[in-house]
Amino acid sequence: MTQLDKFARDILQKIVDSIEIPSSHYKDATDRYRSLGEWLHRKESTIANDGPEVYPQGSFRLGTVIPPLNSDGGYDLDLVCELRNVEKDEDSQANLKARIGAEIVAYAKAHDMKAPEEGRRCWKLAYRGKPSFHIDSLPAIPEDEATKNTIAQAIRHQNEVDPSVAETAIAITDKTSDHYEAITDDWNMSNPAGFATWFEGRMRSVALKRMEDLVRDRAYAKVEDVPAYEWKTPLQIAVQLLKRHRDAMFAKEPDIAPISVIIATLAGRAYHGEVDLLDALDGIVQKMPGLVRPTKPRIPNPSNPGEDFADKWNATKEAAFFRWVDQVKADIQAIRTGMPPDRLRRFLKDRFAITASDDWAARVCAATTPTAPAEPRRVAITQEAPGQWQDG
Repeated sequence: MTQLDKFARDILQKIVDSIEIPSSHYKDATDRYRSLGEWLHRKESTIANDGPEVYPQGSFRLGTVIPPLNSDGGYDLDLVCELRNVEKDEDSQANLKARIGAEIVAYAKAHDMKAPEEGRRCWKLAYRGKPSFHIDSLPAIPEDEATKNTIAQAIRHQNEVDPSVAETAIAITDKTSDHYEAITDDWNMSNPAGFATWFEGRMRSVALKRMEDLVRDRAYAKVEDVPAYEWKTPLQIAVQLLKRHRDAMFAKEPDIAPISVIIATLAGRAYHGEVDLLDALDGIVQKMPGLVRPTKPRIPNPSNPGEDFADKWNATKEAAFFRWVDQVKADIQAIRTGMPPDRLRRFLKDRFAITASDDWAARVCAATTPTAPAEPRRVAITQEAPGQWQDG
């Protein structure tokens, strides 16, 4: 390993140490959603016979949570509240959401919490205390067999994941749906459990040794019990680094920032089992632009190829995504090339919203002689897309 390689890895480790949340936060989140699940199964629950199942989705499920930029901000915990015994021809989206909502309102009251707010798709619930959590509970029911079969066929054609993940597809509520009040088979579809299965599959072989170590140390009974947040793979850490860079870069323009599921999807596709974080991050960032398709679906969901994670893109958001990738590339090159202590401290503050001491920066830089003394290049965000916008 060269001195500059060590310098780059020391910088990444500093960022990782600053943004990694303690395992206790993941456990607190687990306690929160299990508590809600137990409430829905209690004797007095009006939906207990509907087979309620509460499980996490998004970054808490994937093990890619990062702290908010604002120290006063809370963590977002996204949950699915699936009624396993309900079918599409038995209930409307509106009634399903109202029935689950009534139980969440009762839960909040029983636990002396602020009443939940109803969003377009979810019920939003805020937990007090440290750390604070904002929980979005998404009402859902299992998808019908015909839809699952269609998804499975599309997955076979894509050849990215086992078609069996289609079995976890769910139908979800959405107030903007044309058939929100009607009993119909026309529901929006999602598959967060299937996405997690795909993402975990991209890194499982790399994680296996750590999982086995945790079992040997008796933290868990068997490998299958080790949750993804304990894996600590280069893919997960790379996603955390990219999300933090994104948050810092778009702190004043969050509406055009690349969304986390796009970052996780492209990073998962670009990752090829690298065991070194710097190699993994560099490889991911280099490959990401080429994984965006020129026609729709631009960034398909691996667990449902017909769903496009870039469906909300316009010319401005597309341009912002590619400018952000260019900035990440420039910043990786900057840490590979080296920089003096004062510039390193500004770099961490600017690019990752992290404060480093003078002593730390001097110590890290002491063994390197920067070969490129110029300031790290800053990529401007413009209103123009990098290429012709295509509807596909």
